[in-house]
Amino acid sequence: MTAPSQAQPDQSFGLFSNVFHQVEAALLVLDEAGIITLSNPAAERLLGIAGDVLCGHHISTVLLCEAKAMASGGLQPECSSQARDLLALFDAGLMPGHGLPREWVVADKDGSRHMVSISASPLAQGNATGHVLVIQDLTEMKRMQQLLHRQHALFANGPMVAFSCSPSKPHEVQEVSPNVAEILGYFPEDILLDPLWWQQRLHPDDQAALADGRWRLAQSEGFATCRYRFLHGSGRWCWLEEHVQLLPDDVVQGYWIDVSKQVEGEDRLAKIASNIPGMLFKYTINPYGAGHFVYVSDGVRNLFGISPQQARDNAELVAQRIFPDDLQRVREEGEAALRYHLPWICEFRILLPDGRMIWVEGRATPELQDDQSVRWHGLISEITQRKRTEEALRESQERLDMAMRGANIGLWDWHVALGKLDFNQQLVNMLGYDYHTLHDNPSQWQALVHHEDLPIVRHHLRALLKREASQYRMEYRVIRCSGEVIWVLDKGQATEVDGNGNVCRIVGTVQDITTHKQAQRLLEDSEAHFRMLFQNHGAVMILIDPDQGCIVDANPSAERFYGYSHQELVGMPLGRINQMAEERIHGTIGVALLQAHNHFTFTHRLASGELRTVDVHSSPVESGGRTLLFSIIHDITARREAEEALATLQRQLLAIIEHFHGAMLLEDQSGEVVLVNHQYCEMFMPDMTPEQLKKENRLQVAARAASCFAQPQLLLQRMEELQQTRQVVLGEEWALKDGRMLERDHVPIYVEGRLRSVLWVYRDITSRKQQEETLRQLATTDALTGIANRRSFMEKLADEFARFQRFSNPVAVLMLDIDHFKRVNDTWGHAVGDKVLHDFAAICQQVVRKVDVVGRLGGEEFAVLLPGCGMAGALALAERLREAVRSHVTQVGEASLQVRTSIGVSSFARSQQDASVALALADQALYEAKLAGRDQVRAFDGHGQHFPPSN
Repeated sequence: MTAPSQAQPDQSFGLFSNVFHQVEAALLVLDEAGIITLSNPAAERLLGIAGDVLCGHHISTVLLCEAKAMASGGLQPECSSQARDLLALFDAGLMPGHGLPREWVVADKDGSRHMVSISASPLAQGNATGHVLVIQDLTEMKRMQQLLHRQHALFANGPMVAFSCSPSKPHEVQEVSPNVAEILGYFPEDILLDPLWWQQRLHPDDQAALADGRWRLAQSEGFATCRYRFLHGSGRWCWLEEHVQLLPDDVVQGYWIDVSKQVEGEDRLAKIASNIPGMLFKYTINPYGAGHFVYVSDGVRNLFGISPQQARDNAELVAQRIFPDDLQRVREEGEAALRYHLPWICEFRILLPDGRMIWVEGRATPELQDDQSVRWHGLISEITQRKRTEEALRESQERLDMAMRGANIGLWDWHVALGKLDFNQQLVNMLGYDYHTLHDNPSQWQALVHHEDLPIVRHHLRALLKREASQYRMEYRVIRCSGEVIWVLDKGQATEVDGNGNVCRIVGTVQDITTHKQAQRLLEDSEAHFRMLFQNHGAVMILIDPDQGCIVDANPSAERFYGYSHQELVGMPLGRINQMAEERIHGTIGVALLQAHNHFTFTHRLASGELRTVDVHSSPVESGGRTLLFSIIHDITARREAEEALATLQRQLLAIIEHFHGAMLLEDQSGEVVLVNHQYCEMFMPDMTPEQLKKENRLQVAARAASCFAQPQLLLQRMEELQQTRQVVLGEEWALKDGRMLERDHVPIYVEGRLRSVLWVYRDITSRKQQEETLRQLATTDALTGIANRRSFMEKLADEFARFQRFSNPVAVLMLDIDHFKRVNDTWGHAVGDKVLHDFAAICQQVVRKVDVVGRLGGEEFAVLLPGCGMAGALALAERLREAVRSHVTQVGEASLQVRTSIGVSSFARSQQDASVALALADQALYEAKLAGRDQVRAFDGHGQHFPPSN
């Protein structure tokens, strides 16, 4: 048998040495006296002490003493009695071939304490004996256990079941809180022993979308929320709401809530809401003023043209549908309702996407919450038909009032049981009495009746009160305050009867038919003359002698209108009431006689001296063998004043448009320009005036204006699209060739459902855009160094990682730290420290490429993102950075200062879950550079291996 060669022990020792130095656990080799003779890199990292410092010291200096003191050389290697007791404790528990695990607290060189697990195994080599200590850091595991215990305690009696799972198996529950038995009907041990427990209890309709659990990994930040049906331990289906998030330490953590009752309530509410016309809603405003819809019924589709989900995602879509003229009023009334704790009731208009406008009524009640937020519960319903009906009723009432005034009809209302009698002003004027003389005085009314007609009046009233008749109609005479006797037509009807069958209320109308009665008498002498008066008795009428130019007859309406008695009007020259010159009056009389023209507009003076504008219709009639002019006069003073007010309003509107801060163009339904202001010409066509653009076709004007825009063809194409869809579009942004930015509104104007015109408005928002860009720069730039701040850098890092996952182009990351920067602040002051930071950032900017991103993560910590750069290129650039910093001299008065930097390098890899992994690897490499003595560059590739790899 051949003896083993000397190479075999050497090879075994080399293999042991390689394993000893590569293993992740901390290893210490002790001699029989407890002196450390050998340590691996993991032990050095854990304790923060170099191997050459550890060796030669007793184990007690690690387990019982301050490692910080050891690092400074303040400890002696002699064993204390406590250390001997410790070693004896290890020896007592050792069995041949076995190690005894212990948990111990050790302190590193910075004074930080770590909970560690220590396994001691005997070691024998020849005549020498000793121990091998295996030390594993349990600090993080203990912290996570404490955190998990606290979480379990929090969830033990709560309505939520906490759970966790692994990103590699997101469908498999690995931990669950004990209250799952009470809430879902399953014991925790049954769940943890069944990897398919969650999958198998999903509802069949939810299996395809949820079973693999990958959706739990899809959220970008915060919690992801999902509702699904789940089989309860009792055998019934329940609704679960799951909130889950992926933690940075590769743990998926979340909780379940049984929301079956809530879903059932929402279903009932949805069914109720589907039968309620309008939109039910719940709206919440947080303490900072931001609001959103918590619940919106399906009625939002009909009222606002959007889906409930759209309304919940963006409440501003609802506000955008409110007619612009009503929006401010809606908000003000809502604020007033909240301020005075009153219900909000508001009527306003909605502009739908198809151009239709509808009226709605909103009703809601505000509730102030303990956190100062406000909840609104309410209903918005359409009232377009009601509005139309109200408008029709108003117009009908106006026509009725006008007809009653024209026909000289009064109203009366008699409350029999109360003895109250009320009149309208028309009846009071008709009788010539003071209102208070007749009000609540039925006996006074009977005193006005002519004594010959009083019996018939009493007879009809008695028959109505005894319910022998339901209504009456009678003609009789009454005496006016002036003593004049007039004929009236009185119509009455019982409208209310009490429980005993007694009439308790009668209403009626009284019409002055004096002219009618006179017409009847005149009809006996001249049938044509009296018929004409009969047909026109409700208007102001006069008969004029064209030869004399004076009035020969006038009706009572003329007397009331002009304020003269009948005797004063008869024989009165027209010149007393008509304000024209005498010759013009005779000229118009001649024109009327020839019937060349019979409609005139004059200014007439009343007896009071008041001037009124009147329309006069004059036609020749034959009466008593002579030709007279029969004239009907209509008072149009109010109409003329309204027309003048409208004309003034139009002029004011044109002035407002002309001075509006922006360019405006209004086209009619055929595309012809009807209105344009000077700002439009100055903005797009400075060589033209608004008058020149009027009557031109919109397409021609738009084509000339488009030449000022950066994208003229796209602009014209968009205008053509709006021409087809006729949608209201507000705030559309377009750039001009000169760099300015405009905001454009397109507003189709519909009247009674028909397109009448289209308004285009352009506003210069260049200053606003510049302010927004300035704010963006302030939000993304570090104020001291002028480079990207932490938030901006992390966003760009995430964006670059997303591109890397799609295209796999190499991307490297550097982590930089200024060595001993605290000494700079302590020695030179913070002002000099700020200058060092500023100079350091400037050096980085000079060395890196334009596509690279330099960011300050905080304090003296910086990072560089290198798109399209592999590990070799990143290492080369890092060395250039280090040398550039090393050679830079910062002048501080007459003194000078130089700093050094340590740099860690890493890169993206396909195996990484997100961008933070590469940044963490670079930070780990930076830590190694610090341990290696600073002013160094160290690197890990994307898989966590040293780069370049050691031979």
